[in-house]
Amino acid sequence: MISPEDKANLRAAMPEVLAVRCGIHDLRRSFRCPSPEHDDRDPSAHYYANDNSVHCFGCGRTWDVFSLVGELDGIEGFADQARAVADIVGYHLDDSRPWRKRPKAAKPRPKPLFDPPREAGGKDCGDACSAAWDRLYEPGNEVGRRYLRYRGLDDLDAMEWGLGFTRVPKEIMPEFRVWEPEALGFITIPFWNRDFSEANYCMLRTISRGEVRNKEWRPAGLATPLWNEWMLSASLDTVIVAEGLIDAMALHKITGKDVMALGGVSNAKRLAQVLYRTPPELRPQVVLVAMDEDDEGRKACERIRADLSALRIRNNSMPAYPGGAKDADEYLMATRDSEWRFEVYDSAGLKLYRSRWL
Repeated sequence: MISPEDKANLRAAMPEVLAVRCGIHDLRRSFRCPSPEHDDRDPSAHYYANDNSVHCFGCGRTWDVFSLVGELDGIEGFADQARAVADIVGYHLDDSRPWRKRPKAAKPRPKPLFDPPREAGGKDCGDACSAAWDRLYEPGNEVGRRYLRYRGLDDLDAMEWGLGFTRVPKEIMPEFRVWEPEALGFITIPFWNRDFSEANYCMLRTISRGEVRNKEWRPAGLATPLWNEWMLSASLDTVIVAEGLIDAMALHKITGKDVMALGGVSNAKRLAQVLYRTPPELRPQVVLVAMDEDDEGRKACERIRADLSALRIRNNSMPAYPGGAKDADEYLMATRDSEWRFEVYDSAGLKLYRSRWL
């Protein structure tokens, strides 16, 4: 049973779900319809704050946060939809209270539209991510490596983080519900454990020449862990917490420090929850918070530092990036001409790109 208070709190999370799942951040104006079934070329959807709903004037449909996530992820039933919304925004949903359910006559279950979900992680996901890394270097998939170089990441970075390439997301994890018709492919970003023996999760980064529905995709129906979450329980001296995964890789490249990522500010609560459950002797000695240099990032930084202080963990915020850069990756790209450039090596006929710092 989900309490009325939980329902109200989750219903109010519609703006955050629109930002995380649909890439819609400005709700003051009309935006493209969030339904995958509606090829909305002219923005025709509008957000109504009074009841936290979205209405599309093009297809005539209206969603609350539960029905929207249900459509995006192919989830039926309010309880499952509510759990999915809670996973997206990092809301602790306690639906374990006992309740009595009126018996119903058994009905034949329809054949599922998608493969049945499995538990995240384990050998299957790790093997699939390793195969995606191989595909990154197959002929015809050069678009993946070009995308990484555009973000300032070279072949050594791809090897260090186990990045890969796929055109079929469900071959990585069957929980992916991706509808991105203009995509040229996807960069796979695995969530490896400390010794790289398992990948317990994977996110996708969309590669496209034009507009995308969502630059990042998560598998549906699974709670999102933190990227390099194991760093929170490894007794490290200092850990930097970045907002995005690419930002974390850029920060590691710039500083050489241990860096993990939230995967979005909606995961800030999970950071505190993981640290709360971690014995004090295994926590990092110092946590540096590196959110984006915008209003949302600054607010998230304040919330995270308040949680860290409540747990008595020494913390600080990263100083502003030089030149007014919004995040670490933007700063990394701004230094390309002045501090580093790519060098090309030939390995058995394969060109390998590496960054050389000047």
